[in-house]
Amino acid sequence: MSLLPTAAEGLRQAEERIQRVAERLARIPLEIDGTTPQDVVDLSAEVVALLEAKNAHAINASVAETATEMDQHTLDILG
Repeated sequence: MSLLPTAAEGLRQAEERIQRVAERLARIPLEIDGTTPQDVVDLSAEVVALLEAKNAHAINASVAETATEMDQHTLDILG
């Protein structure tokens, strides 16, 4: 059994989280009419969400790399 499907799913979920944060950040209004825009996004919460997604992506990429190495070693042993 390979861990690659699990790691791939983790990577997909991390990318989805990044996309959701990007969409929320894109809703930040620009100052067009000279007035200060209303805060519609909590920037600190979005930065935390981005960091969590980044860490999840890195962890799952590492799992995928390790799974590939383990599969290769298994094939080498079986010969």
